[in-house]
Amino acid sequence: LYRAVKKIQQKTETNPLLVLRQAIRRVTPNIGVKTRRNKKGSTRKVPIEIGSKQGRALAIRWLLEAS
Repeated sequence: LYRAVKKIQQKTETNPLLVLRQAIRRVTPNIGVKTRRNKKGSTRKVPIEIGSKQGRALAIRWLLEAS
């Protein structure tokens, strides 16, 4: 994380925390997909709304995996 912050600061010459916050905000999902079983036994994927904390956690996880 510290190397990433230092690299962001060198490349952009701006506050790296602002860049990280903006990246998290842009990547944060609002809707997720959950599997639901219907009466006949088959499964379907149903869209559900994701809370802000869970969305932020997903965004941070995705950014760390991509780096």
